[in-house]
Amino acid sequence: MNIGFGCIWLKDRKRTRSHTAYSLYESLGQLDGIHVYDLNASLNGGALFFHKLSNMIVHKGKLKSKYNFSKRYLKSLEGNLLHKVQKFKNIDVIIETADIGVIKEIPFYLFQDLSIDVLIKHFQEYNHSVPGWKIFNLDDLYKRKEWQMRVYNQCAGVFAESKWLADSLVKDSGISPEKVHVVDLGINIKPELTYHSFGEKGKQEKIIFFVGRDFFRKGGHLVVEAFKLLRKNYSKNVKLIIAGPKSWPLTGRIPEGVQYIGEASWKIIRQYFKASDVFCMPSYFEGGYAIVFAEALSFGIPCIGRNIQGMSEIIKPGTNGYLLNSDSIDELAELIIKVIENDKMKSCVEKMSKNYQDYYSWDRVASNMVRIIKKDKRKMS
Repeated sequence: MNIGFGCIWLKDRKRTRSHTAYSLYESLGQLDGIHVYDLNASLNGGALFFHKLSNMIVHKGKLKSKYNFSKRYLKSLEGNLLHKVQKFKNIDVIIETADIGVIKEIPFYLFQDLSIDVLIKHFQEYNHSVPGWKIFNLDDLYKRKEWQMRVYNQCAGVFAESKWLADSLVKDSGISPEKVHVVDLGINIKPELTYHSFGEKGKQEKIIFFVGRDFFRKGGHLVVEAFKLLRKNYSKNVKLIIAGPKSWPLTGRIPEGVQYIGEASWKIIRQYFKASDVFCMPSYFEGGYAIVFAEALSFGIPCIGRNIQGMSEIIKPGTNGYLLNSDSIDELAELIIKVIENDKMKSCVEKMSKNYQDYYSWDRVASNMVRIIKKDKRKMS
């Protein structure tokens, strides 16, 4: 089978969509009997600059561009995709990472982590944009939805990164259930056989680990406040590791007991995963679910997330972690204590770590996609 892989690649391809696109692309290409063609739809140079400049606005005193919601920009991407498809004459099916455009002569599937309806629903419920999408108003979202629905209606199927998103695609976007398939995700930061210690850890020391470049959307400020409460009322023998932000994101000095490691490499992240007792990231918004939870579980670390969206699909309260139900610092601190004092839970997650590694595998995701495509092809023949 010849698969065309449609993607809007970043300059560093591996970082596209937080590494998920490149990981899927590689895994598809490693399957027996599968040949993958790169249908790079990206705009570069002057063309991209034109779209950015012509869609510039001032948002909170800073220049921002809404170019990626512009219909002209979307049509340019679709044109690039069609041009690449015509270049390769023998493509059987196409997988697009997002809703790049409509391909009329070849069955095409979408790999989705988010839908515009999810953003609209959030805006209507909270009367403000989703963190990370703050420059777009409700009118922008409805206009962008028109393009997405055009692609949804003509695609052969949608691969959703979580059941929560799949349910939303059916209920909120009106896609036929037969077209929506849950495939989950694969982990990018994988456990290795050998690790190098980052430093000495006391026998009684408990380490809380937070990773999130978008610090506030990921709930990092809540984790810091809960940690300070733990140091005051529970034990001085707890430590918090903060990774992700380019610079320390809060005002004032870094609190005692907090170690800020910034934009750490995967190699460093692995070391802290291995040494941690709990991974804590009470995110306010995740399109599918944050794959970092699956990565933590693969290292044998219980997790604390928020009881919304797809996070409840991977974190099972009392089994491999807990879910926060509010913004209460007291509640978050209590959940952290429940995890770090539960040796049985830690042991169980450690024993299950290999199962998590096997399930949250890009090879499994790619194989599942191909299986679904072949099944659909048999139905149509």
